Amino acid sequence: MSLALGYACVMGGREFIAMARKKGINPSSRIVLGMIIAFFVVAALPDIPQWMIGIKVPDSFSIQHFPLLLTIGIYLSFFRLLFRNDNPPATIADIASTILGFIYVGWLPSHLVLLRNLTPVGMPITDNPLQQPGLAYVWATLFIIWGTDVFAYYVGKKIGKHLLYPQISPKKTLEGAIGGFCVAIIFSVSIALLADNVLFACHPFKFNIWQAPLMGAVISIAAQLGDLCESLLKRDAGIKDSGDMIPGHGGFLDRGDSIIISSAVAYYWVNLVVLGNI
Repeated sequence: MSLALGYACVMGGREFIAMARKKGINPSSRIVLGMIIAFFVVAALPDIPQWMIGIKVPDSFSIQHFPLLLTIGIYLSFFRLLFRNDNPPATIADIASTILGFIYVGWLPSHLVLLRNLTPVGMPITDNPLQQPGLAYVWATLFIIWGTDVFAYYVGKKIGKHLLYPQISPKKTLEGAIGGFCVAIIFSVSIALLADNVLFACHPFKFNIWQAPLMGAVISIAAQLGDLCESLLKRDAGIKDSGDMIPGHGGFLDRGDSIIISSAVAYYWVNLVVLGNI
């Protein structure tokens, strides 16, 4: 999962850089893409077998070092652009877009990898990847996002009459947003019940079924806001799609906009609410 998602985000980073350059802004492609890769490498380190790197990286390593990695990326953005041999020199917009690029397309979605590695405190660690609780959390997150996206589209197409935010996205409707939101809650409850009672012996959601609809609501809202955020970027850049790498669907950012924002929201929700790690 880490490799596939990391590759998609690197390609999304390229699309983000291209969008910025259409606005006459020149972010550092090396910093943006390098930091995206760095976030996914650090997030995936606990998954790497001990025999490959000589040590066993604890699951807490990634989240403990994310603030340091983010700080390094911000420093590099300033220093690299400060000494970039351009005429005129780098601008505020160049620096800001560089930082936004690796936060938006690297730091945020890499939380999905952190989510995959979450394990409740005191729970025995299993080598069976299909029985690791993090898999249940990722499945729940993705089904909530997909349910939101798919049903928001179909409900909006069938009965949508009131535009949600026409200045940013002229086709999204309030009815579609509500439809996607409701289905997300249904999916969240269904997956929590299946995970705890059928699919996972570790009971990843701890039978706290009351939390499931709240999780579905929070992630669904984040997914729809993520869709609008990417629409805002495209509208500002004056383009219809972020790219053409996925025939018939646009670019990687077009397909992953909901996941980008929702990944971090899902991670912190599960960590703080489901697992109670406050």
